[in-house]
Amino acid sequence: MKGVINVAKQRMKLSLTEEAKDYIQTYMEEHDIGFTGDAISQICQEHKERKAQEWSLKYITEVVSHNLHDVLKEELKKIRLGTNAADKNTQILIEYMNGLFAFHGFKGLITTKMREMDSTRLARETVEERIAHQRQKRIDWEESRGKKSMN
Repeated sequence: MKGVINVAKQRMKLSLTEEAKDYIQTYMEEHDIGFTGDAISQICQEHKERKAQEWSLKYITEVVSHNLHDVLKEELKKIRLGTNAADKNTQILIEYMNGLFAFHGFKGLITTKMREMDSTRLARETVEERIAHQRQKRIDWEESRGKKSMN
């Protein structure tokens, strides 16, 4: 008999459904077990091991889920703060532009697609460089942080 350790055995009188009896008989044949009690003992041992493994997987799932939630929460907070700052700056610029249009009495609008002024091009390039530099600084910081946590 495979997997069942010889220990003191206790006699029991059982009543089983036909389905349970058939299952035990099939199990005995598949595992080459000669006694019903040994088959039931092995089935119980396998059940116990699966329960322990199931609990372990459940625990791991909960821990990973909790940690992932914390990380995502922090990242979403950073994104939200960045979006709020961008929105605030955009609204300030709209107010400035509205004031300038009103002060100078402009009636129309020339878009950058129609004609991009040198000052607008310079401002766009400056902002693009700043964003690229900030992105590179963040990447460098994250890489140095990753290397520190690996040590």
